[in-house]
Amino acid sequence: MNGKVARLPMHNHSSPASPRLSASDTRLTQVAYEKILKAIVYGRLDLGEPLSENDLAQALNVSKAPIRQSLNELRLKGLVVVIPQSGSYVFSPTREEIEELCDFRLLLEERALHASMEHNGRALLRSLKKIVEEMNNAYYSTDLFQSKLLDTEFHQTFLKYSENRYLIQSYGNIGHSAEALRYRFMDTAVYRNRAFDEHQKILELLTAGNVTKACDILGDHISRTKHFHARLNWSSGRSHRKDYKFRDYSAIFAD
Repeated sequence: MNGKVARLPMHNHSSPASPRLSASDTRLTQVAYEKILKAIVYGRLDLGEPLSENDLAQALNVSKAPIRQSLNELRLKGLVVVIPQSGSYVFSPTREEIEELCDFRLLLEERALHASMEHNGRALLRSLKKIVEEMNNAYYSTDLFQSKLLDTEFHQTFLKYSENRYLIQSYGNIGHSAEALRYRFMDTAVYRNRAFDEHQKILELLTAGNVTKACDILGDHISRTKHFHARLNWSSGRSHRKDYKFRDYSAIFAD
């Protein structure tokens, strides 16, 4: 084991058709982008929810240009969709898209887990042990938000120690979408309790050197997320706007 850790890549998508922004607007765009991204991923904005450029600009105290650029960046990441003659919306994946996303996520995580155990097994286990201990504290203190953050960190650790740049890059392309689904999945107590037990079991099996069985548990873990979300239906489009007519963005972005 050489102790090397692959770094998660930073993605900086840009649209060739977008106007060039000033240094000030670029900074404001980054701030707006991060706030809207977190609101989508952490469930403060609903899947399929309409997004008003005017209201977002007012809530974040910026002009419409940074908001428009941020929404375009999020569109490129698949977190925002634009419906012609209607507007911008938080993504609302179909059942087929959810199934494909979860299947691809499992494929990447299984391979990354094998690679991490092969190249950086000791470091991986140390990191996972620390995360599971923190999960235990968050779980028994009923800190739901911290539990969600740690759940994400647990899975990303497989990729972190895999030393495979292509696995890491591929996971980066779907990471935020998968995280958005995971956060909503974790809002359900029954599923949250089961997920907590499975993280501990995966660590136990990896510590015992049983990677194959750990991957079996991981498969059950991700499949449960897939089946949970596949039953749901998020509507979007012009008719959906009335449901959010009085949405208070300032409360969403208060922190």
